[in-house]
Amino acid sequence: MQTGLGRTGKLMGYEWDGVKPDIVTLGKAISGGVTPVSGIVAQAAVMDTIKPGDHGSTYGGNPLGMATASAAISALVDEGMIENSAKMGALFKSKI
Repeated sequence: MQTGLGRTGKLMGYEWDGVKPDIVTLGKAISGGVTPVSGIVAQAAVMDTIKPGDHGSTYGGNPLGMATASAAISALVDEGMIENSAKMGALFKSKI
């Protein structure tokens, strides 16, 4: 399943279930649509097994991609977009 960050009213949709996955893959939306970016967020136990050279990436090491992803995620948090998604979702549910 795929959705943009923050669109469910939580930064990541899995947060609604009270689970903490070992790995979450991220793509497309993390740069705000500016440039191709993908990545993973993982538990330390998983990340500690990946060493330089173990993993390849089409866009790996792209400074523009990292800068845009950082700015897009900051905007989601700093501008209250995640909370607004939760608010709009509750409003939508109340009207149907």
